[in-house]
Amino acid sequence: MNNNLFDDEDFIPVGPSIEPGEKIVSIFDEEEPASKEINRFVRILPLIAFTFVLGLGIYIFINNVNADIVNLIKIEEKSKVGYINNAGNVVIKPKYLYGTDFYNGHAVVKNYNNLYGIIDSTGKDEISFGNIFSATLYEDRYIVSKFTSNGLKMGLLNSNLKEVTRFIYDNLSYIDSGLFMYTKNDTMGIMTKDGKEIYSYKVDEVDDRNISVEVSNVDNGNSIYAKVKINSSSTIINTSSGKEVYKYTLEDINVLDNNVFYVKKEEGNNYYFVIKNDKVVYETVAYKRLRIDSYDSNIAIGVKEDTSIDYINLLTKEVINNNSVIKYTYSDGVILEEEYNVESGKNEYTVYTPGKILGKFSDVKPYDNTYSNNYMKVITVNGKYKYIDKAGNYVTNKEYEYVGDFNKYGYAVIANDNAYGVIDSKGNEVISLDYDNIKF
Repeated sequence: MNNNLFDDEDFIPVGPSIEPGEKIVSIFDEEEPASKEINRFVRILPLIAFTFVLGLGIYIFINNVNADIVNLIKIEEKSKVGYINNAGNVVIKPKYLYGTDFYNGHAVVKNYNNLYGIIDSTGKDEISFGNIFSATLYEDRYIVSKFTSNGLKMGLLNSNLKEVTRFIYDNLSYIDSGLFMYTKNDTMGIMTKDGKEIYSYKVDEVDDRNISVEVSNVDNGNSIYAKVKINSSSTIINTSSGKEVYKYTLEDINVLDNNVFYVKKEEGNNYYFVIKNDKVVYETVAYKRLRIDSYDSNIAIGVKEDTSIDYINLLTKEVINNNSVIKYTYSDGVILEEEYNVESGKNEYTVYTPGKILGKFSDVKPYDNTYSNNYMKVITVNGKYKYIDKAGNYVTNKEYEYVGDFNKYGYAVIANDNAYGVIDSKGNEVISLDYDNIKF
């Protein structure tokens, strides 16, 4: 079959035939500008039509596929599990000893013989009872076990019940952030949700075969590094490549958010270190505690024994707040520096992040010196309120008697004369000031 829709052999012209050598006369041969435009339009019209039809076909196809995915609602009756649709109609009568919620049009159930199976939204067996020994959904992957010629083995299926791995594993368990731990013969290790074995080690008969993995959670949801502890030794690996980014140690490594780790010391402060780009970019024993509030930030916050705080520039390893003349406030990944200018008689404010000054302002006063989701409340000379961004620009020139913090979606509650509304990050009043109160 020829896959080319416009192949010469399959293409049949529509319209009057043209004899060889016959001159084709076009009604658009004249040179008037209007005729040229019509000619150009007629030539591209078939392409526009084809593109439109193709796009419409793809849209219909995608929506038809999505329409086939029905997630029923689980119900229980007399200790049996069944399912109803969104209208409350029973689609699958309660008859299963066990059943999960539906995901991507499928649910794991156990029948009266205590056998596992997977059904679709019509109750049809997608994986028949007895063909698998167990099945559990983690995020969008199923850990499934079944009997093979080599005994009971485990493997991964995707949400469409397609095999991600072969059934060759003695054990599979979910860790976090799309990572799975596996045991296969004399090998233990870690694999990704795509079945890629990124980290492994051989064990022998004297090994305890103990392995634990703890992922450092990051605020952008893209966890990259994790501690791996094998028996009594610990290291840090990149969870995408499996690369070891920290030397093996017999000391236990503790995991904090945003790729901060520490080793507890018997005396003195703990040993803290920060990993970025597969390297230790900062290490210290100078602080009682160390943290990074945002993965994208190059500012670490160190708490001393006397509870005073240092803001550390991770690019230069230097302390930022080392000038007694300047007042420093940290929030939302940036430093706000406040310094009095004798000549102008005003406090001047500078918004700073390591390596870059983001903005400056002096004609308004911060309400509480903190940014929330990129915006800060400021007090005007009239005693009212505005918002300012990290570049020192106002969200709107309009002043309000009340302003709330911006939420993560870019909206904030504002009010004048006890009438409340909502403003967006472009200064538009998306809900007019007509309400007695508004809460997110």
